Amino acid sequence: MTIPSGYRFAMTVRLRDSDIRTAAHCRLLRHARSCPDTIVIDELGLDHGACRVDIAVINGLIRGVEIKADADVLDRLPHQVSAYGGVVDRATLIAAPRHVEKALAMLPDWWGIMVAERGATQGIRFRLLRPERANRRVNPLMQARLLWRPEALAILRALGRPEPLLRQPREGLYKELVTALPARVLARHVREALKVREAWRDRPEPS
Repeated sequence: MTIPSGYRFAMTVRLRDSDIRTAAHCRLLRHARSCPDTIVIDELGLDHGACRVDIAVINGLIRGVEIKADADVLDRLPHQVSAYGGVVDRATLIAAPRHVEKALAMLPDWWGIMVAERGATQGIRFRLLRPERANRRVNPLMQARLLWRPEALAILRALGRPEPLLRQPREGLYKELVTALPARVLARHVREALKVREAWRDRPEPS
């Protein structure tokens, strides 16, 4: 994809992660944050913390938002794209203007991309360059790893699995879930577990 003709990169105050994140919460995610069946999480760990989703939106889908501010580099983006691809149903990169051209060449076509830039009054404005699409390659095992051990155990107990089986290491529990449940059903269980997880309530609200 080419940059739209006439598009100019403004030379203004550098964009920080916190600038983009706060503006995204307050403007792009305002509706999601007000929905009772939706939860918005900062820094959602993937693959037991090997990678993190900057902002995750969880309702009937898992959406991931990756932020690249002016001070960031794109060295880790290929790894992040791979990790996101195993878990999220849709993803969008929000990037400072300096990263846009390079990032476009690194993202699969199902990723959306949005540029964040300073407006005339130095506030943040967002420009959509490419809409997100459905990810067709979600990995059920990677999604199951979003669960904490007690959450995985609760699902397996509800399925009637015997207690000796439930004493195995958590990776075995995840594999048991993948074997026991169709991918769509497992994904629904994962989303519901994340939405009711009490630990999220301890995180500070964005200003």
